[in-house]
Amino acid sequence: MNYSVVAFILIIFVAQNVFAQEYTYIPDLKNQLIYGPLQLQDDSLPPIPKRRLLPENMSFMEKDLWGEDGVFRTMGLAAPLTPESRKRELTLRRTMLTAHQIGGFVTLSSMIMAVYFGQQVIDGKYGYRRNHSLFVTTTIISYSATGLLAVLSPPPVIRRNEISTTTIHKTLAWVHFAGMVLTPILGMSIGRHATTSQIAHFHQASGYITTAALAASLLVVTF
Repeated sequence: MNYSVVAFILIIFVAQNVFAQEYTYIPDLKNQLIYGPLQLQDDSLPPIPKRRLLPENMSFMEKDLWGEDGVFRTMGLAAPLTPESRKRELTLRRTMLTAHQIGGFVTLSSMIMAVYFGQQVIDGKYGYRRNHSLFVTTTIISYSATGLLAVLSPPPVIRRNEISTTTIHKTLAWVHFAGMVLTPILGMSIGRHATTSQIAHFHQASGYITTAALAASLLVVTF
């Protein structure tokens, strides 16, 4: 056999293998040069920000009750903090705040009746004392239950630091809360002091102011 032919065949064979290896490894080399090794690529990516499930400006009560390590989660009354559990909590929040609003109107109705019968007693119609006491007791129970619905409700996902109807509602809540503390104390003090008429008028004024503040706090979030 002609050695030149054999040499030519060997050259073709070697060339094919070399080009085959070149096409096999060059893309990998190119990828490494452009993108770097796989591990280096993963390490160089910025960390994915963790999704916030609770608002930044939570009150102390909300943190203690609904925080990631809050009392409700520690006691098993609320599920661990996950997107799925937060969806359920937001549904619960809407239900509780709706009940809070309804309870507010029930409380206002009872408070108006307590003020009405209290005015009758101040006007000398002492037969209405029992009616006044009944509606005062009803108002205190309804007010306490309604307030707890708002205080114990799960926090929202976002709470914006801006003035809104909710801000006004909460500001007025401090007014009628103070009135709910002061008015019964003045009422209980009427029978234990000689200056009955003066304390009675303070009690009367406190009752009217408390009723007006509660009514205003309901109106701003209803209409």
